[in-house]
Formats: sequence, structure tokens, C-alpha cells
Amino acid sequence: MSSMKSVFLGLAAFAVASCGASRARTPAEANARLSGAVAAHDSALLWNALDQDTQWSWMAIQRAWRECYDITQSAVPEGTERARLLARFEPGATAENAKALFAAMLSPEDWKLTETLLAAAVAGQLQLDSAGESARIDTPKGALVYRKAHNRYWGWGFGGLSDRAEQLKRTASADLDRMRTDAADYERAATRGTR
Repeated sequence: MSSMKSVFLGLAAFAVASCGASRARTPAEANARLSGAVAAHDSALLWNALDQDTQWSWMAIQRAWRECYDITQSAVPEGTERARLLARFEPGATAENAKALFAAMLSPEDWKLTETLLAAAVAGQLQLDSAGESARIDTPKGALVYRKAHNRYWGWGFGGLSDRAEQLKRTASADLDRMRTDAADYERAATRGTR
């Protein structure tokens, strides 16, 4: 009987490992992936449970902040403003990738929101929208939302952290536009100062 138990545990471990390597094919799989990430309180697993748009937002944030950091280093003169800007953009510039940036910026509120929605959704049923692009469980605490990717290779993911990611992406994009403009101003001022 113990060898049967070993085989079962081995198969279960294989299923969990392969689940992390592939994308969720259904909203139920996405829900199970999110539940596992929250139970483990593991930011890497939570990243893997996110929907495509949320992950892409974090990728855009990292790229914008990395460029802002580079512009600051090359164009902004020494002083308090330069130090402030470098500190502001450093998380995106020094993160290995968007997943690492997400993990570094994951707040206790993000965890709390996700935990609360999952706990409230235990008795709820996943309702697929008519287009088959999103699914949700409505709870008294809010909706637990899963979204299907725009391409067939990505699968389903948790969309509950997308609002914050989208807001940060808009801010990072505005930061980059401003830094590009400011860099040109700094260069003109430096050119005038050398004459």
C-alpha cells in the first residue's frame, strides 16, 4: 500500500510541477493556480497566475523605468533632483525582469485583496462571459476575475491586479515622455553653458 501511495504522491508532484510550466487552459485551472500561489504566499507563483495583460503592463513599466533611469544618469546634472529621480526609477532599472519588479513591488494590500476575494469565492461558481474571454465569481467582497489571453498560447490568468498594473504603466509612460523632454532641455542648457 505504501508503494501505491508513493506513486500517487509522485504523480501529484508531477502534475503540480507541470502546471507551473504551462498556462491554465480553463478558468478553473487559473483559479487553482491562483489559490496555490496565495496559499504558498509565493510572488513567483502569483506572477505565473496573472493574466497576459497584467504581465505585459509590468513589462512596459520595467522598460520605461529602465530607460528613465538611463536618461537620468546621462542627462540630469548632479544634485538632489538627480538623486530623487534615480531612486524613483531604480526598482525598474535594477530588476532582472518584469517578474522580479512585480515581486519587489507586490504590496501587502495586493496579497490581502487576492486572499479576500479567494476566501469569499469558495462557494461561488465561475460564470463565463458570452464571448468566452473572461470568467468571474461574484462575491460580497467583489468579483474574482479571470481573463483569457489574446493569443491561444497564453491561456487564462487572474485579472484582479490589472487595475494597479495599468495605472503604474500609464505613470511610467508619462515619466518616460517627461524624461525624454527634460533630457533635451538639460542637453541644451549644458551646450549653452559651455559656450
